[in-house]
Amino acid sequence: MAKKNKFEAQFEDKSLFNGDYYFDVLIDTDAFVALIKKNDNNHKRAEKISDFLTKKSSSFYTTNFVFSETITVLSQRVDHQTAINFIDDFKNLKEVNLIRVNEEIEEMAIKIFKNQISKNVSFVDCINMAVLKRYKWNTIFSFDKVYRKNGFKPASVLKF
Repeated sequence: MAKKNKFEAQFEDKSLFNGDYYFDVLIDTDAFVALIKKNDNNHKRAEKISDFLTKKSSSFYTTNFVFSETITVLSQRVDHQTAINFIDDFKNLKEVNLIRVNEEIEEMAIKIFKNQISKNVSFVDCINMAVLKRYKWNTIFSFDKVYRKNGFKPASVLKF
């Protein structure tokens, strides 16, 4: 059996992901932005994480709330055309499954939001946490510390 490198050895802790090397990953706005905005502080790290998750046959998901927020952030931090390109590219993207938030998830998110202490936790963050809880997933592709503080495993904790 081949010896695992330091990076692969992280996956011995099955609590980090849903079993073996196949897992469901929810993508947050900051990951999309980091992948698209080349001068983003997390751009190179986001590319490495994305490549690794793709090689491990991950299934990718995001919500309509994240889709909406990503368009706004790209328009404000990059430019309007980049946001339009994201819309067009996303509509043709087969690798990311879109979850349309229903009333059940929205109610879960409201409860999560009400229990947050920090004023920096957005409602979209709470929607993401509700989706993770609803589907019993543990992993989110995000650089936001709020997820770890709430018991989830951001893919950004991976060490390269």
